[in-house]
Amino acid sequence: ESELERQKMEQTHLVEINAKDEMIRMKDDEIVRVKDMKQKMSVKEIGEKLEQWCENQFNILRPSAFPDAYFEKDNKSVKDVDEEHGTKGDYIFRDSDSEGVEFISIMFEMKDKMEDTKGETNESHLAKLDKDRKKKKCEYAVLVSRLEPENELYNQGIVDVSHKYEKMYVVRPHQFIPILTLIRNEARKSLEMRQELQIIRSQNMDYENFENKLLEFQEGFGKNVTSARNNFEAAIKHIDEI
Repeated sequence: ESELERQKMEQTHLVEINAKDEMIRMKDDEIVRVKDMKQKMSVKEIGEKLEQWCENQFNILRPSAFPDAYFEKDNKSVKDVDEEHGTKGDYIFRDSDSEGVEFISIMFEMKDKMEDTKGETNESHLAKLDKDRKKKKCEYAVLVSRLEPENELYNQGIVDVSHKYEKMYVVRPHQFIPILTLIRNEARKSLEMRQELQIIRSQNMDYENFENKLLEFQEGFGKNVTSARNNFEAAIKHIDEI
């Protein structure tokens, strides 16, 4: 009985080992399959996944936070005189006030990271992004990037690179909505301040016009009074002479 029980335990153990080996083999096959799939995927396909993610994040907030904003793919390539082929960004954001006056525009570039890809940096994309921003007459430029995942500079938050390229920022994907909201809200505040300043200037101009008109009236009234008094005195003198 002891021998029979021992054989049963050995068979059970052997079955468990075989099952475990089969699971390991299946997992190894899955890892190989996924790696092969990622290697076959192009950089364009990887990048489009990040673009789609950003677009979905924007569309979730569009009805409440950006009801009148424009946020679309930049599909039109533009080339400078010295360029053989045109270039374009990934997305363009524009927003306007209630009267349709545009107060903010942002060129977005999205860069994802492929596994086993080395050497590509955020810095290598900034010059092109700046050119694309200027071509499309956008005020700001933002690089949304998963490149250089170990770089603490880009992992610590929104990175301002305007010391190299005017009005440009580099952010991680999870900071896409915060940087968009920050830039848009600051631009709107600036617009409101400019509108208030214009009203104040208009009021000051009206006040200056009022002062000028008052001075003209006072001067004219004084001349009329002097003329009337002189005429009155001359008339009295003439009557006295008669």
